[in-house]
Amino acid sequence: MPHRASDPIQIPKEFWDRDTVTTALRSRDIGTLFRLVRRHAGASQAQLGIAAGLDQGYISRIINGRKVTTIDLLERIADGLHLPDTARTTMGLAPSQQPPATTDTRRTNSAPEDRARQHTMGHRDITPRGSVATVSSVPDLHQVELLRQGLNDALGEGTMAEASLDDWERTVVSYGRATRDRPAGALVRGLSADLAELQRVLRWHRSASTLRRLTRVVAHLSGLMCLTLCKLDNRAAFHGWARTARLAAAEAGDPATFSWILAQEAYGHYYSTDLITAVNVAGRAQDVARGRPRVGSALAAALEARAHAAMGRHRETRECLARAEEILVRLDGDALIPSAFGYNEAQLRFHEGNAYTHLHDTTSALRAQDRALELCAPGDYTDWAMTRLDRASCLRDRGDISDALSYATETLTSLSEPQRQGLIVLRGNELLNGLPKEQQARPAAHDLRELLTLATGKNGVAGS
Repeated sequence: MPHRASDPIQIPKEFWDRDTVTTALRSRDIGTLFRLVRRHAGASQAQLGIAAGLDQGYISRIINGRKVTTIDLLERIADGLHLPDTARTTMGLAPSQQPPATTDTRRTNSAPEDRARQHTMGHRDITPRGSVATVSSVPDLHQVELLRQGLNDALGEGTMAEASLDDWERTVVSYGRATRDRPAGALVRGLSADLAELQRVLRWHRSASTLRRLTRVVAHLSGLMCLTLCKLDNRAAFHGWARTARLAAAEAGDPATFSWILAQEAYGHYYSTDLITAVNVAGRAQDVARGRPRVGSALAAALEARAHAAMGRHRETRECLARAEEILVRLDGDALIPSAFGYNEAQLRFHEGNAYTHLHDTTSALRAQDRALELCAPGDYTDWAMTRLDRASCLRDRGDISDALSYATETLTSLSEPQRQGLIVLRGNELLNGLPKEQQARPAAHDLRELLTLATGKNGVAGS
């Protein structure tokens, strides 16, 4: 039976003796600790949040890499998970101080007039400092969490603190950067938790300015969900989130956001091989930008070039690449950061190389790929791998079958299993299927296909 959020987390005593747990405690890696608690105690993010007194969205961000550094927060987490003293010491915290449970009979037997006198003096009737509650007075943490949420909602009804809005917008920026080097499966989990929290927040905050900013956050996170599901090649889920992202972007009324959302949608259609729709949506993304240099219009122009190239349209491909280059030189500041919300020369050269690969213009493709790999940010495994697989396709087209297979295999084995899943597997299969039939029987081709099949088999969400 699934745990309810109000159920206490039952952590086996032997859990704290595990080597993986000790390592996480010693390095104060709370994200790993939470994942281990979820795995071995079956705890949900909601239960972890209630135990530690934190929003579920914040728990999700910790699980997905946010560092916990303050002693106060470490203490709260340690208390919430009931860390034994040995575990607390390993984490660098003092042992818990829990004196024997007693009842202060003087307090409980105080006369009614004494209590009344305290109230007339303006004090609540509370347990005096130094007395200890009985063991039976353990609070219902679920009710405590509901109280906290209720207070947040009451305090923010109709308005929302500027700091809270800023935090949500910083969360969007963090996810944008994470798309460059985090496996897509991990991002889906984090995005899901934060979008669930946003759904609750949106119900309570009704002021026009707050709603506009929150809706823009929803649009960006939904667009990131589209991008992530596209990377996982989960086409059915992508289409659903594309509609949600489009709706949120329209409600936000921000042309830059709407252009970016449409660009993400165009990419999904492209990787679903719906090339005509990809071209149409990419064109709309550029129109929405109203002639201004936007990240969305640059992404869309490059994507339109790739879609035309996949259909063998040489002139249209070159026109769109030139347009993407023109937009890029007009971008500046945060628009150039390595992020889902930025566009820079490294990305353009990858897209250019991919377009020329489709056109079988290997000279132009290899030149663009050289520049793309030179500029590719460390950790940006998707663009790095996709560029290298394009290069392998160029080697194949030049008749260098052995080098092509070796280069592709080297690329895939350089990635972890979660990194290989989705689009990278799809691109690898395209490379293999483009080999002449007699070449597909080579041992090296068989090994590459086996590697791709293994990655596909371990991908729980791709290809839907």
